[in-house]
Amino acid sequence: MTTLDRRTLLAGMGAGLLAACEAPRNGSDLAEAKKPAEGGIGGTGIVGTLTDFSSLIVNGLRVATPPDMRVTTALGPARAADLAIGQSLTIEAARAEAGLAARRVHITHPVIGTVGRAAPDGQRGEVAGVPVLLEPGAIGRLTPGQRVALSGLWRGGQVIASRLDPVAGGLDVIAGVAERDEGRPQGGRLRVGGVPVDLQGRSTPPVGSFVTVTGAHQGDRLVAAEIVLGRFVGAAGPLEALSVEGYLDPIPTAPFYAVSGLGHSFDAGAELAPFRESRSVFSGPYSGTFDVATGLMLPEAFEPRRALIRRIAAGETSKLLRPAR
Repeated sequence: MTTLDRRTLLAGMGAGLLAACEAPRNGSDLAEAKKPAEGGIGGTGIVGTLTDFSSLIVNGLRVATPPDMRVTTALGPARAADLAIGQSLTIEAARAEAGLAARRVHITHPVIGTVGRAAPDGQRGEVAGVPVLLEPGAIGRLTPGQRVALSGLWRGGQVIASRLDPVAGGLDVIAGVAERDEGRPQGGRLRVGGVPVDLQGRSTPPVGSFVTVTGAHQGDRLVAAEIVLGRFVGAAGPLEALSVEGYLDPIPTAPFYAVSGLGHSFDAGAELAPFRESRSVFSGPYSGTFDVATGLMLPEAFEPRRALIRRIAAGETSKLLRPAR
């Protein structure tokens, strides 16, 4: 059975083991990394928040940015200069002499749209029909009527935002897990982040898959102009490992939890209950499922989290080594 152990994660990150695409190991069941499934989706896939530069620092990993790195968003190509602290990134990285090198960086906005209602302090509200809570230390504030691009993590049907940026008028975006109307898993409407999606005659994405819908709101529906499946496009070759920041949602089958808004399933042997209430980073090999090996609980506020991640990236882990459960 897979064991989640904070010591293994921190040591692996601090020594650059994940950066070298070595599968994190803990116990005999992970003595040999599983081979990547056919049609893998990246070398090392990293899903998390950008906390620092001097390379990209995400989830305690330092990822180099070579000149041929591609930067993308749901609305089209971007530039390395568009990357900013607090953004949600999906990185496809390959082995490099000094660790990891990004082949593609996708700025993954869970929601792009218009702010509806908002609390007077601008810290809580709704964007394009999705409930939003700004984490302590988040960059920006919610202003009714403003169009914004949110960075952050899904937690159930809510986005915990780390950054929001004003955007010009144009298409709306919702990126998350494809679901059906509650109680109608086969025949209900498609929903992403709780928002009904009008597919405009397109095939319905598989329930549980990660999907990015671009379109325009009409009433409470998002009318799709484009639907893209998956987070990764194979820019770094076959998938070998994942490092993922997120919250857990309960599910009815083993291992009884999934990362909210992710679209990757854990292997059934993962022991996730200790992390059920926390923002966490998970890592491990990928073999068609996320064979999660390690987990680390993170502070909710941005600056304490950033300070912790800086220490991990610098290899200063000795005072952080304690069991995760």
